[in-house]
Amino acid sequence: MSPQTPPPGDNPYAAPVPPGQNPYAAPTQPAFPQQQFPQAPPPPPYPSGQQQPPPQQQGYGYPGQQPQQGYGQQGYGYGQTPPPGGYPQQYTGAPGGGRSSNKMVAIVAAVVAAVLVIGGGVYFATKGGGGGDKPKPQADAGGSNGTTGGSGGPTGGGHNTALSLKWQIDGDKVAQKDNLKDVVGVWFTDKYVVKNEIDKVVAYDKTTGAPAWTLPAPSSGDCTAARDSWNNQAAIQYGAHCEKVMVVNLTTGKAVWTKDLPGASSADNSTFDYTQMAISGDAVGVSWLEGSIAYRLSDQKVLWQGGAGQCKDDGYAGGKQFVAVVNCGYDTYKVQVIDTTQNGKSKWSWTAPAGTQVTAIVSTDPVVAILGTESKLKTDVVSLADGKLQSRVSLGTDKYDIQDDGTEQQSVHNVLVSKDTLYLTLQGQRDGQGQVLGGIVAFGLADGKQKWIARPTDKHEITGLDFIGDKVLAYEPAGYDVQGRLVTVDPASGAISPYATFSKDAYDSLDTGSHEYLQWHDNQFYLVNRTMYAGISDQKYLIAYG
Repeated sequence: MSPQTPPPGDNPYAAPVPPGQNPYAAPTQPAFPQQQFPQAPPPPPYPSGQQQPPPQQQGYGYPGQQPQQGYGQQGYGYGQTPPPGGYPQQYTGAPGGGRSSNKMVAIVAAVVAAVLVIGGGVYFATKGGGGGDKPKPQADAGGSNGTTGGSGGPTGGGHNTALSLKWQIDGDKVAQKDNLKDVVGVWFTDKYVVKNEIDKVVAYDKTTGAPAWTLPAPSSGDCTAARDSWNNQAAIQYGAHCEKVMVVNLTTGKAVWTKDLPGASSADNSTFDYTQMAISGDAVGVSWLEGSIAYRLSDQKVLWQGGAGQCKDDGYAGGKQFVAVVNCGYDTYKVQVIDTTQNGKSKWSWTAPAGTQVTAIVSTDPVVAILGTESKLKTDVVSLADGKLQSRVSLGTDKYDIQDDGTEQQSVHNVLVSKDTLYLTLQGQRDGQGQVLGGIVAFGLADGKQKWIARPTDKHEITGLDFIGDKVLAYEPAGYDVQGRLVTVDPASGAISPYATFSKDAYDSLDTGSHEYLQWHDNQFYLVNRTMYAGISDQKYLIAYG
């Protein structure tokens, strides 16, 4: 169970190994040279005024995408082909990401509303994504994203070394005509696990799973939520067309305030589709296909607004810092750290190399992002500091298991980031003797160099889950002949140590699907669902082990 000494270089499987002995034997080339990123032309725009027909719906998934088959499936990419008619143009003089100060709210609202009327006929099947394990909350966030150390919440005075099923919450049925309903969002208080569900938000007692309060939030089912929280406040999107924002007090179950998004009066089913929300401190940002806006959580004051022009806010990530991904005409992508107290002004901005896209933000402090291209959405992980590239790790050819549950910037799971280290999970494969070849690989954020590979024994696969103190908490899933367990990985050496073992019947309960992910918080282990499907009768909103 000790780590193996890595071969030289950044690739843990760089040393040639006969194909019959190692499924990773094929040489893994970097997606692009260290100093030169690919020079690929941007996707061609639609001819002016010409509308493309809506994509054919194929059960579920993204337009034109086959139904998901477990983890890691990729759908409609971040920053891929624009919607019919393209995006609106930005008003003159707006800051880099199309953000304006409060003084320009009235002007921009009119522009956004007009554009929404023009682009009202756009149709998308769904915004759900590939399957996943779990992302981690940041700061006091109880949400399911962010990946900095210690983010799994308080650990209390100890943990159960034998984890058994404590409680589970049945999902609501979805009508066949609706196909699916998104239920993004899970948050934690000292007493409750709070879940965004179909047409409502519900708090459950952490110990018993008994409902504590229910807050109605009727919606079309395609709405999203911010994955982080602040001062026991969370934010969701809701309404017939997802045209409203509600800030929820997670302790009392009361709505702190509600607000119509710009253009809500003329919205249709696609206007606020593909919305992303993020919370950092006393600010919640909302971005959608044709606009963006941010409010102060405490009093709903508009902090900034944008949405027109060559450059626009493509998505947000929250937690310890507020990060925006800016898209300039599908040709240039930027990562910006935003000062939420200065009308959305960027503290610093980094421009991705030509031909690449910013497809995910896996940590906001330190800032770590995933880059991709049109043809491959995950090619590299980059660490950014003060607007400069600090390091880059090539993901190679499907070597790493990076899971996601949707198209939001913060939907990535199991990529863990501490203050100085990046932890990636290897794809688990079996050799000729049935042993699993997989593990967790550590890379230094400062230089991108590999530190170690931690490989489990006893036929266990492994995936990064969270942090316990400074140690990595990892999940070794149950199989029909293998008992599931949690282990810790030493950040200095990669040494694996037992932490907790699941009951033998956990295999059936924790058999995750394409829109379920795993969460660790306050010594409890959760299976969380973000999408409910029609025709499936036994889906769960939550399953808790402790």
